[in-house]
Amino acid sequence: MIAKNCDGQIPECGPLAAEDETMLAAADAAIDTVRDAMEKFAIHRAMAAIIGLVSEADRYFAGQEPWALRKTDPERMATVLYVTAEVVRQVAILLQPAMPTSAGKLLDLISIPETERDFKHLGKAGRLKAGTPQEKPSPVFPRYVAPEE
Repeated sequence: MIAKNCDGQIPECGPLAAEDETMLAAADAAIDTVRDAMEKFAIHRAMAAIIGLVSEADRYFAGQEPWALRKTDPERMATVLYVTAEVVRQVAILLQPAMPTSAGKLLDLISIPETERDFKHLGKAGRLKAGTPQEKPSPVFPRYVAPEE
C-alpha cells in the first residue's frame, strides 16, 4: 500500500489516535519481553512474544482499514501505514537472530540501513523517517508450490 498510495516513500505520521499509540507502545515494549525471555533461555517465549506482536499489528491494520481510508481520509491512511511499517521494522530487528535472511529482506524493503538494524535502534530511537524511498515490493517468503508427482 505504501508503494501504491505514498509514492513509494515512508508516509508522514500525522496525529496519533489512541490505537496508534497503543500499537507503537506494544512494539516499543517488545524488546523488554524478548530480553527477559532470552536471559532465561526461553527462546520459545521470546518468539511467541514477537509473533504475538505480529498478530496484534495484523488486528490493528485490519481494524484501521487503510484501504477504505484512502478514499475518505488520506492523511489518516498515511498515519496507519506509517505505524504499521514502524511495527514491521521493529519486528524484523527482533527476528534477526532467529531468521536473519528473512528479517534482512524485510528491513531491505523498508530501506533500513545496515547500521540501524541492531537492538539499540528499537523503540523511539530508531523510528522511521518520512520520505524515505522504499524498495519495490517483493515477497519475503516465496509461495509454496507442491512438487508434481
